[in-house]
Amino acid sequence: MELRVLLLLLLCCPGLPAQTREDEISQREGSTFSIQCPYTRHLDKPQKAWCRMRNSHCELIVLMLDSREYRYSDRAVQGYVSIQDHNRTVSITMFDLQVEDSGTYFCAYGGNYVPLKTILLNVYKELYMWEMDSLSVQCPYGALGYSWGRKAWCRLRSQTECSLIVSIDYWDSSKAQNKSIVIQDDNQRGTVTITMDKLQAQDSGVYWCARYTPYQRPLITRMMEVRLFVHKIPAATTFSVTTSSSHKNSSGSSSQPRNTIIISVVLCILLILALAVTAALCIRQRKKLKSGALSKGNRQAEDIYDRPESPAQLESTERMGRASDDSRDLNYITLDFKPQPSSDEPLYCNVEPSQDPRKPRDENVEYANIALKQLQKNDKG
Repeated sequence: MELRVLLLLLLCCPGLPAQTREDEISQREGSTFSIQCPYTRHLDKPQKAWCRMRNSHCELIVLMLDSREYRYSDRAVQGYVSIQDHNRTVSITMFDLQVEDSGTYFCAYGGNYVPLKTILLNVYKELYMWEMDSLSVQCPYGALGYSWGRKAWCRLRSQTECSLIVSIDYWDSSKAQNKSIVIQDDNQRGTVTITMDKLQAQDSGVYWCARYTPYQRPLITRMMEVRLFVHKIPAATTFSVTTSSSHKNSSGSSSQPRNTIIISVVLCILLILALAVTAALCIRQRKKLKSGALSKGNRQAEDIYDRPESPAQLESTERMGRASDDSRDLNYITLDFKPQPSSDEPLYCNVEPSQDPRKPRDENVEYANIALKQLQKNDKG
């Protein structure tokens, strides 16, 4: 009879009573948590410890004895938990909190680990999404001792009420679904996976991965809290991006919208590539023009050497010399003097036949060969 009444109550009242604690401390995943536990003078010598509550017993995390620190948990060994005993106060600090750190803790003293202060630590995920995104959340529960029993996904309506959305039994091998929300329990890994498709702005709120015990009180026991913020897509934006979040955020920060940042980075990369290609083309064109000018100058020098000596050639050579002066190129002239030939040897002169004198005079004439030599590049002044 009592079972029927309880089932009828669940069917007519979707808001289920939830487990709450007044001494609860909520911290965002990736943040740092600190607590101080003062003690009286007569407790100066006994050892001090930071414990996690397991079946009403102390599960040691870190211990301080005679100013020496002893670490017992993986988190403490990795340096994520520290303890200090100074001025009659035990100070505990936990760095880079993860959702698996949620639970009941207490400062303790003495060999029997008598509690000095007890707190309930709630480490929640904070997620930021766009409309039409898909959300995938993994909720580990192995460390909480909730291996057995039914798992659920509910939305927190108040501090004492969580509305059940979808649930799955430990023995179910398949997934359970309620509209666009799917829940799946991997009891080998001790993880519940929640998937929500096509998010809307009205889906913003506080959700729980929870242990669901319909025949006991409380009916809903939180395993992990998710604070979801769904933003509307701006009217000018036409693209859609699907994102998901895993059970652990290694950076320790919240998942912010990254669509605008990704597009900005891509545009900056494309702009840099375009500027680099333009600069490379300009440098290549400049080298091409320079090499073409040098080739043209070499061809002009070769033409001067190949043409026969004539007044026109000398005039052309003179002009070339002036052009070379304008371009600041230097030319070398080699003078090779020869002695006067004998009277039997013919005389040669670079003159036109009409300019030849009828009665050549006996004059002391010196002959010279004039040649142009192109200056090497490394000889320029």
